[in-house]
Amino acid sequence: MVGPQGVPLPRWRLVLPILAALVAVYASVLHPWLMSWGATPAEVGAALPGDELAPRGSAFFTRGITIDAPPSAVWPWILQIGQDRGGFYSYTWLENLTGANIHNAGVIHPEWQARAIGDHVPMARPDLLGGRLEGVSHTKIVALEPERMIADTPGRFVLRPGGTRATRLLVRESIDSQGPAVTRWLAWDSMHFVMVQRMLRGIKERAEGRPLVPAGMILAARLGWVLAGAGVLVSFLARRRWWPWLSLPVAAALPALSGTGDGDAALAALLAVGITVIGALAFGRRWWAGYTLLAAIVLLVFLVAPEAYVAFGVAFDSAALVALAALVLRLRRRRATEHATAIR
Repeated sequence: MVGPQGVPLPRWRLVLPILAALVAVYASVLHPWLMSWGATPAEVGAALPGDELAPRGSAFFTRGITIDAPPSAVWPWILQIGQDRGGFYSYTWLENLTGANIHNAGVIHPEWQARAIGDHVPMARPDLLGGRLEGVSHTKIVALEPERMIADTPGRFVLRPGGTRATRLLVRESIDSQGPAVTRWLAWDSMHFVMVQRMLRGIKERAEGRPLVPAGMILAARLGWVLAGAGVLVSFLARRRWWPWLSLPVAAALPALSGTGDGDAALAALLAVGITVIGALAFGRRWWAGYTLLAAIVLLVFLVAPEAYVAFGVAFDSAALVALAALVLRLRRRRATEHATAIR
């Protein structure tokens, strides 16, 4: 079965076995890996400061990262965590899709260096959804040992000296607090991991003073995102009957842009909804088998890529180059055909 211009579309009978294989890999390899990402077996099994705060018999997951800086250089960045302070050092373009209005700090602010037990740490702006999330949109500091442990911001951070300069930064959270096992295993664990691992990398790059990704690579990725957004808009505008449907990706992008000023979040919303709608309009019901497979691949990239924004941006760059090459090849073939016709 093929779509417009002969583009092949996978059938469900092909997609389902692939999805089953991906689920098996997730269950047997990826899920155990992401639950203890970066932590050694000894750290996973060790008693850490703050464990005594959890109910007896609680199960935890532990993640960790080594930072080439002493705890005294890591601690100030952790104190700044919060929507009202330095953000969460993770993917703001994902956080701001919800209108959370989070912006990561790149420097230490002295006015943000005070924390005390009982402090609230907001996870999103207070007026999000008319304030209806006020009861669940923040965490509370319940334990604090300077340069050693703090909980919960939003997880429990434990700092361990690793030699004369290095720090082992661990994040430990209770598995029991993450909801029903089925929904946690299928959705929450993976989504939470994506944000936590980027947060740990974000703290590391700030404490060490070395960016995770070179500036040139980020610039190339941003170009890829812009080209992809332009491609989505051109696809809608090139077909008059599709114009009314353009309102859907625009409606998805506007809240992120107006509520947070985050252009990357707005572009991500435009692309996510735009690609979904374009596929449905172009292929109808045949689209959903391939789309399901595409969604699984996107999730896989989020799980394994150290920096998903850059990974997707480079993929968009590659797609743009392929599209440009195809266009040039088509023009050459057309000119060759016209030339042959003229000779005859």
